[in-house]
Amino acid sequence: MRTQNTHPVHREVMYGFALVALMLAGGTGWWNWQTTKPTTVNQKPIATQPEKVNPKVITPQAAQRLNSKLTLTTVQLRPQIYWLQIADNKIHLTPQQITVKSGVTAEVALREALNNLLSIPQTSTLTSTIPVGTRLLSLQVTPDGIYVNLSSEFKQGGGSTSMTYRVAQIIYTATSLDPQAQVFISVDGQRIDADHPLGGEGIILRQPITRKQFLEDFDLARN
Repeated sequence: MRTQNTHPVHREVMYGFALVALMLAGGTGWWNWQTTKPTTVNQKPIATQPEKVNPKVITPQAAQRLNSKLTLTTVQLRPQIYWLQIADNKIHLTPQQITVKSGVTAEVALREALNNLLSIPQTSTLTSTIPVGTRLLSLQVTPDGIYVNLSSEFKQGGGSTSMTYRVAQIIYTATSLDPQAQVFISVDGQRIDADHPLGGEGIILRQPITRKQFLEDFDLARN
């Protein structure tokens, strides 16, 4: 009986050792897998460069609308001065672009354009009917329009054709940044109207005046 009870005990002991070995082997494998498995790395997003804004030719109204997106130094205004040129026995308004500093306001750019128109000498092909000595007394750009005030020399000399084209030069130069803008023209602070006509020919302007309205009121060669 003692011998018969010995073998089952040995078998149980052997099974126990095998179970422990298996658990140890399994645990070791699990530990090795945990220590060698790849870990997830959090990748930082690649920083993108902000979109660059190229200088643009824009109107004062557009510059105001984009003010929240563009810095003043990115705005490049390109005003034009308008000369007179004779071709095919007709007088034509001819634009000439001038360079102003990047970042200046529309008011500064237009003031510089008109000062250039009044001071740059005429050439053999480009002329003007604005009397020599005419000065720009003031220029203001407002939501109502562009106010231009000229010195008294502006109304001196010339007939109706000369008066008409000198006014056209002022209107087109003042609206070179915004062709649809309204303009108020004064001489020594007095607007040119029915009460204060321009020169002896009595040129009267419906003010404020635009390019379109001026072409409707006066017979000019259209470019």
